[in-house]
Amino acid sequence: MNSLTQLAMGSSQDALWALCFAVGAGCLLTVLSRRLQLPTIVLLLLGGFALGPEGLELLDPNALGDLLPMIVSLAVGLILFEGALTLDLKEFKETSTVIKRLLTVGVLITWLGSGLTAYLVFDTSPAFALLMGSLIIVTGPTVIVPLLRRIRVQQKLGSILHWEGVLIDTIGVFTAILCFEWVVEGGGAVAIPSFLLRVASGAAIGFIGGYSIYWMMKKHWVPDNIANAFALASAMLIFGATELIKPEAGLLSVTIAGMIVGIKKPRQLREIKAFKAEIVDLLIGMLFLLLVARLELQQFIDFFTMGGGWVLFSVILIIRPISIAASAWGTPLNIREKALLSWVAPRGVVAASMASLFALSLSHNDNPVGDPALLESFVYSVICATVLIQGLSAGLFAKMLGLQRPAPNDWVIIGAHHFGRELARKLMRQDEQHVLLLDTNARNIALAKKEGLPALLRDGMEAEKLYEEEQALFGAGYVLALTDNIELNQILMQRWGEVLDNEKVFGWIPLDSPTTEDQLTGQSVFGDLSRPAVIGSELLQGESNFETVLWEEGKSLASGDWHPLFIRRGKQLKAVPHDASLKEIVKTEDEVICLRRAEGFLLRALHSGGFLKLECNSIESLYQQLAQVANEHVPTISREQVLTDLAEQGRVFPAFLGHGIAIPHVYCEDLDYRICFVAQLSEGLTIPGQSEAIDYVFFIISPKGDSEGHLATLADIAKTCRTERLRKQIKSAESIDDVIVAIGA
Repeated sequence: MNSLTQLAMGSSQDALWALCFAVGAGCLLTVLSRRLQLPTIVLLLLGGFALGPEGLELLDPNALGDLLPMIVSLAVGLILFEGALTLDLKEFKETSTVIKRLLTVGVLITWLGSGLTAYLVFDTSPAFALLMGSLIIVTGPTVIVPLLRRIRVQQKLGSILHWEGVLIDTIGVFTAILCFEWVVEGGGAVAIPSFLLRVASGAAIGFIGGYSIYWMMKKHWVPDNIANAFALASAMLIFGATELIKPEAGLLSVTIAGMIVGIKKPRQLREIKAFKAEIVDLLIGMLFLLLVARLELQQFIDFFTMGGGWVLFSVILIIRPISIAASAWGTPLNIREKALLSWVAPRGVVAASMASLFALSLSHNDNPVGDPALLESFVYSVICATVLIQGLSAGLFAKMLGLQRPAPNDWVIIGAHHFGRELARKLMRQDEQHVLLLDTNARNIALAKKEGLPALLRDGMEAEKLYEEEQALFGAGYVLALTDNIELNQILMQRWGEVLDNEKVFGWIPLDSPTTEDQLTGQSVFGDLSRPAVIGSELLQGESNFETVLWEEGKSLASGDWHPLFIRRGKQLKAVPHDASLKEIVKTEDEVICLRRAEGFLLRALHSGGFLKLECNSIESLYQQLAQVANEHVPTISREQVLTDLAEQGRVFPAFLGHGIAIPHVYCEDLDYRICFVAQLSEGLTIPGQSEAIDYVFFIISPKGDSEGHLATLADIAKTCRTERLRKQIKSAESIDDVIVAIGA
């Protein structure tokens, strides 16, 4: 093996190690930052310096050689594609005046002000100074979201900062790309055609590619199980094709393609976003380590020697406050709120990636138009200053200004059905207790919003993503899984238990569930209640209602069907575990929020049922007629399933009360309310083993899971038919109204 071959193999192995190490270490640092609840960028910045040539020398990005610009360019393209997917023009239209101004007037002030400062301090060309200013327009959401969660500012201010970070990415990238194109082409009249060609080609390919992705998904050409891979491959193809046709235009094309797909919203968009977000996390970790490891401490020393400190002072303490003042002019924001908004503007991943990519490209340019090292030093200095200085002091600053909210005390209810909506309405208190509803059912969310309740059409299973990205959840301290599916509630509790403490996660788990408390993440509540859909139906029909009881010494709940749900103590709201003794956990002056289910289960069921006169000569004939009537009354009830259940129930526990009365009863999966039919038999039906022939029937169908209401209805029948006088009145009735009158008498 000759020396040239050995050299090639050695460089290939070094490049492979650099790439693999950057991916692995970047992901590990990302995981560690999430665990420590620190901005990811902080550990990645420190890790890049510590692991690179300036530190432990475990990572040498230069081993990648000419591959590094290509890897960075492609990775940044995929990051921008994912960011553009989240752009929603509707959200921009619905945002507040302050946010709209920050995305327009604020962008111009930041761009031009930073560019002017760089031009005056560093004595560079105007075009290069504007390029430097364009790179710090963005305030990265990957930095701002964890920061907002940690400092807990008032919701209004958090909303402004959150949406600025989310929506400004694409605007900042467009501005930076256009500035870079201008700088590369050298400006002037000669360069304008080439500049316009690069922009036009990138935009055209981006539009064609974006619409092609959407069209193929809309026509169902792309199977759901490879939709994520298709989106990723398409973004790479669009980027590569653009670079082949016109170098340096690929970033513009993938950004536009992602924006088109995000605006058109194909059916698979949610899954694509989730998948791309995971890929982007991996790419960000890799990129930061590779890019930061390239940096030398000497270039930062040179930067500050040239007057970099004045530039940072201007960007943080002059330009940002001017931008906020102009954006908030004429709005209700007071001076304290403007001061906090002026102080919190951390830059993040997109700014760093774009700066390094542009620096790499400029360093390979035969006609240098600016100092690439100065460009990187400027952007990374702004990132470090804003993330470390503002990030560490923002909480204290918000507290001094009186703009910090108390510890997370809000509730998230997963399940926006009628029970969930009514419960949220009962728990909410203005400026004290906030409740957010989550559901994947668009109709439930639409109803919640129509009723004035905060609600999000999101999947509660995405606990970590929701908790990190949704500004509406920044104050969330407790979660209640309230779906009809017991297994789903258990999984939801497990997912949210990884984000919140276990003692702050609750879920509806019925008492007869085979799952024990030791097997659950969090605490089970409302175990003595029927399915949430059943309770919702009762609330709709006025058969149940919420009551608040102010607890006093020696007090107990009034007689009746009361179910304690929550205890409010001052501003604290706690769910009542079903295995807890109310007298042991409640204190004087506490408010106990209860669900009170009206008495008279049988009467409510009769109102939903009907009166029958039947002729039959066997128990099988009776069951067949009852199943037929049930199916005609409620078409979703399966006649065959009712017959099967009646036969099975008869074998396990014969439904005969005595005195000629039978009580066949079953559960039904597709019911949300209880039904009771009464039937007179024209001739007594003799049953083996029974001393009296059956001449009267109560036929009960209950929702599956409503064992409490079912048994209470059976008990009502037994209690009602205990006296001969009532039995005679009921058996002589000629309509359902007569039966109801007799029972209520």
